[in-house]
Amino acid sequence: MTGPLPQLLSDTAGLLWTEQLHGLARARLDELARAHGGLDDLLRAATVRPDVASQVAAAFTVGETWFQRIGAQLEALPELLAGRRHVRAWSAGCSTGEEAYALAAAFTRQTVEVLGTDLNPESVRRAREGRYGAWSFRGVPPEQVQRSFERRGDLFEVRADLRRRVRFAVHNLTTPAPLRDLDVIACRNVTIYFTPAAAGQVYAHLARALAPGGVLLLAPSDPRPPAHLGLVVERSGGTQVLRRPAFAAVPGPAVSGAPGAGVSGAGVSGVAPVTPGAAVPDAPRDPELPEARRAAYEAPHDPQAQLALAWALRRAGQDGRAARQARHTLTLLDAHGDSWLAARVRAGCLHLLDGAGKG
Repeated sequence: MTGPLPQLLSDTAGLLWTEQLHGLARARLDELARAHGGLDDLLRAATVRPDVASQVAAAFTVGETWFQRIGAQLEALPELLAGRRHVRAWSAGCSTGEEAYALAAAFTRQTVEVLGTDLNPESVRRAREGRYGAWSFRGVPPEQVQRSFERRGDLFEVRADLRRRVRFAVHNLTTPAPLRDLDVIACRNVTIYFTPAAAGQVYAHLARALAPGGVLLLAPSDPRPPAHLGLVVERSGGTQVLRRPAFAAVPGPAVSGAPGAGVSGAGVSGVAPVTPGAAVPDAPRDPELPEARRAAYEAPHDPQAQLALAWALRRAGQDGRAARQARHTLTLLDAHGDSWLAARVRAGCLHLLDGAGKG
């Protein structure tokens, strides 16, 4: 699709429009359109009113999350940050808050404070309520649920001691981070929905927000940050994270014409200016390709595993194979119908093909 809507999503929040995401967002979009007298009137209003543009972009946010998503990363955090008595964390793109609370619950020997942010104000409102159905707890051991939640009929409510460690705000990830010197940032299954330029800008903001020695959590299917940001792969407990080296300078801002330059959007108020710093050396080559090949071989019909292999090939410099793998992954999505999983994987494939070329 060409026209004002895809451009609006890209300019406002860096989001990559796809037909499937449009279908899933249609009910939200129709509601907004009715309030403005029709879709054309809505889009005209969005061109002059940033608040309306943000509402349109928020309608396209996926909002699919759960507490134990990529649980191995959460379990590894206390060891990865064992030398820190107090941990400051950010769930970037937190949706309805499950990940933010899970980050806070992951630390039992250290004090922790967590900020969860999302573009969608309705998701932030639900995150602050802290009430969840059983589906949000798939894969979570019952004793862990009992430790952090109280049952309220068919729902589970966050206990007061856990709630005190977490706060939420509306934030656009294409703008500078709302906090600095963070020990851990989780931004998982988020940048696959961004244009390549916007993803580069987001990763620059995340890297600058990390404290020296801080860790960044991504999903296997997320595109990897540019090497010039200096984040290095670290393995722990059967999983991997990206860490900002303790000796590294703060990465500088993107220059004009570089990936991510020129992206605009409304962020959290009161954000301090970003201080540019020196660039850091390129990170070593990603060692994950053999693991991604094995996972894809063991799950040949799992589109997420196949997409993760496509990105691993891309990061290994095998652009042609990566593009072919992404196109193969797209053929697997028919079996998943119109679902958020299919939309997420499709966005990741299109992101890779856009960034790596079509050949």
